[in-house]
Amino acid sequence: MQKQTNQTGAGFSLVEVLVSLCLLSIGVMGAASMQLSALRSTQQSGFYNIALQLATEIAEQVRNTSGTSFGAGSNPLLTLDFKSSEQVPGATGLCWDVGSSCDGADMAAFGAYEVQRRLKTMLPQGQIKVCRDAAPWDDQAHSYRWDCDGAGSDAPIVVKLGWRDPGKGQAGAAKPDAVPQLVLQVQS
Repeated sequence: MQKQTNQTGAGFSLVEVLVSLCLLSIGVMGAASMQLSALRSTQQSGFYNIALQLATEIAEQVRNTSGTSFGAGSNPLLTLDFKSSEQVPGATGLCWDVGSSCDGADMAAFGAYEVQRRLKTMLPQGQIKVCRDAAPWDDQAHSYRWDCDGAGSDAPIVVKLGWRDPGKGQAGAAKPDAVPQLVLQVQS
């Protein structure tokens, strides 16, 4: 006599386990992607903060040296055009303390040196340009531009800063057509 047993499925089949592992791995990859995106965003926010501090310091120095006796063409702050791939020129004098005998031109040259040194160390492939520019915005490209029109002494002084943005796919060296990411008008 044979005994019939009623067998019901118990447990999971191999296919169900593989499907659930695939779904779990897709979820983990999505979470990792979100974390990477958040880290990039935080990093860019830090770069914007550093750039804004540098631009503000340059703006204050330009305002402080605007009343000095040297002309606008000889002010090293108004002709500042530096890329961090270049070598930082040496400081003309160290104007750190009150005891130093620095005039307005020395202070401006030292301020330009300090900004170049900090830009090189703090922003990846950073670039700064200080100039007179009546139209820093390019309407056709819908972005800022590095070129300055230098529309005479009536044009406002602007500080333009840019750096490599890893979130925009710029690998390796900065693109030659990269645009300034921060433009600050000093005075009009």
